[in-house]
Amino acid sequence: MSINDLLDRMESAEEAFLATEFLAPVLPGRRVRVRIAGIVCTLRVVGQAEPGWAILRPLTMDRAQVIGQPSLRQIREFLSLFPELRLLLVAQTQWGGLAIAAHRGDRRFQLEGPVPVYLVSGIELFQSMVARFDGSHFWFQEVDRRRNPSIAAYLRQSLAAETPPDQLHKSRLTAEEREAYDLVYQAGAAARRSAVEVRLSDALAHAGAELASYIEREDAYTVTFTVDGRPHRSTVRKDDLTVLVAGVCLAGQDRRFDLASLVGVLREGQGGRRIVRVGHGEMLNEDAYWQIHPPEEAAEEEL
Repeated sequence: MSINDLLDRMESAEEAFLATEFLAPVLPGRRVRVRIAGIVCTLRVVGQAEPGWAILRPLTMDRAQVIGQPSLRQIREFLSLFPELRLLLVAQTQWGGLAIAAHRGDRRFQLEGPVPVYLVSGIELFQSMVARFDGSHFWFQEVDRRRNPSIAAYLRQSLAAETPPDQLHKSRLTAEEREAYDLVYQAGAAARRSAVEVRLSDALAHAGAELASYIEREDAYTVTFTVDGRPHRSTVRKDDLTVLVAGVCLAGQDRRFDLASLVGVLREGQGGRRIVRVGHGEMLNEDAYWQIHPPEEAAEEEL
């Protein structure tokens, strides 16, 4: 075929395309793709367009306009053109979700970690879905009805109860479902830890101190921080950051302070007053400290 024949063929295909309508997924700020005479073209969607599946009419070779909504049958026929795979939902996103492979044995797809799936709807966390891959993107088709929804419900309940991944006990849980739960659990733990770090850092920063690290306990945080370059360790209550153990001798008055106000006391001590440190490996261990200086609350009860 000569170059002129090829150009004529392409021109005819373009003319035919401009006279047709086509179905495509529409996402805000993204172009739609079509194949013309074997060549993939991208078109910008003009005018108002809601995210989702749409029937479009080309205005030019690089612009198209939404003219209607496709039926479920049309969407299914479109998606059937692409290979099918099953995925497990691990996160909701603005235009869909993140998912991992529901069957690692499917060697057609080697997925490393969660992948974005677009236009996800009507599905809950940890449920299995049927998706299609068009060579570039994963598109949601439907909930996988073959998988018992009680499995995903159990995982959601366990997550709400903050059950560690190694304490999941339910028959028929697959390795992939355990992996999905672990991913979501760890992400939640990291988010909670980040929130705690921000809270402790802000409280200390207001007083001119700097957070170094912390250990979370059942109802308290043991916080390591620096005041003017000098390290300190104190234990504070989770709910209001009231001091439980200041880490220095305050004659049993530890609970008069919160984390921020404690910094001022420590700074004053560093300014010349002798500080007696309290805690494991310090000048005075915690048990001996409370025997010598009972907490004010306990002392008041005795009276």
